[in-house]
Amino acid sequence: MLAALHERGLLVLPFDQNSTRGLGVFVDFFRIPASTNAGLARIALKADAPVVPVFIVREGRTARHRVHVLPIMQVERTDDPRSDVVHNTQRFSAVFEEMVRRYPEQWLWVHKRWKTRPLGAPRLY
Repeated sequence: MLAALHERGLLVLPFDQNSTRGLGVFVDFFRIPASTNAGLARIALKADAPVVPVFIVREGRTARHRVHVLPIMQVERTDDPRSDVVHNTQRFSAVFEEMVRRYPEQWLWVHKRWKTRPLGAPRLY
């Protein structure tokens, strides 16, 4: 993946699924801590690559879809790499949440997005 980015290639990474403990970081999604795959932030930070949020939205009950290409997001850095991963994952998650708010009928709500919980937190399912 990094080689593709270094060669000015493109990666497409899904972002909205529950992540198992250890692979994800907890960031707020609809004000609830959600274990979110941190791979997007880790790769973008390591490759110093921009992130371009892209969403495909179905138009009504037709077979037509609209592609939403949002503004480029540059990774934000501090002197703490672990915090950088969490901070950028939260930023990316906030963009995704905004699209779900705009088009709630487009998101697969039956998915157990909050299945993995922070240690000591009550189960939601």
